[in-house]
Amino acid sequence: MTKVAILGSENSHAWHFAAALSGKDGSRLYQDIELIGVYGDISREDGRKGNEEIAKVSSCPQFAGHYDDFLSEADAVMVTARHGDNHLKYAYKYIEKGIPVWIDKPITANEADAAALAALAKKHRAPICGGSSLVHTDEIKRLCAYVKENRADVLGGHVTAPVNLENDYGGFWFYSQHLVQMITAVFGIDVKSVTAKRENNSVRAVYRYEDFCVTAFFGTGYTASVYKSGYDAVSCNIHLGDDYFLPELNDFYQMIKTGRGVADFREFIAPVILIGATKRAFEENRETAVTIPEV
Repeated sequence: MTKVAILGSENSHAWHFAAALSGKDGSRLYQDIELIGVYGDISREDGRKGNEEIAKVSSCPQFAGHYDDFLSEADAVMVTARHGDNHLKYAYKYIEKGIPVWIDKPITANEADAAALAALAKKHRAPICGGSSLVHTDEIKRLCAYVKENRADVLGGHVTAPVNLENDYGGFWFYSQHLVQMITAVFGIDVKSVTAKRENNSVRAVYRYEDFCVTAFFGTGYTASVYKSGYDAVSCNIHLGDDYFLPELNDFYQMIKTGRGVADFREFIAPVILIGATKRAFEENRETAVTIPEV
């Protein structure tokens, strides 16, 4: 039996994961996974509420007082804190231990933490995965395959997603990984630069690759388009169903069973680097170069 802990109860993702792993009615999505507990920061209202919500839907046996309380017992953890600034902090000692760690979006809320997290996982050979649920949708998977098959003929693309610019969880960092990770999944991580402009509660951006650009609008529903020579284009509206979290949970489960996390650490942290570059671009009103560090 693999013992799992969830770190960060204030996120609705944590509520779904806890209910699936250890339902109030005794049900379990995976018979060989045991949810041993959850940590929520009870000094904050959202942490207290998160614990209450998990208690309503899950038979979680323990609510810990500190995120390191499961170190001696957990075989794997899920980091679901809403603020990306907490992700490296919560995950650090578990990664040092070398156990599987799943990390919610944004992977971190600054580029230095992302690089440090990846380097730590590499050093301790700890399997890690996580990020945005959008890359697991059928629509994005189809666009990934389309670009792979037609890469030489791709002329560009356009991607949209919601954004939340004013919040207690890092502002632009909080929600922007959904859009940015769709871009890196479909078009690759080799972005050279980004320009961006904030317009009230939205952001428009241009991500420049070597041979094309991808435009983006942070501020509406989930859509994605790929433009190809010959006046061809593929576009899709992306709809997340009630079970949107299950592919992420299955990724975590497969990582536990195989001992293998992401294969490419640079690809894993690329969305964080692009978010930081985008934020600087619209705050400083300049084109910002993108450099994804080696890990």
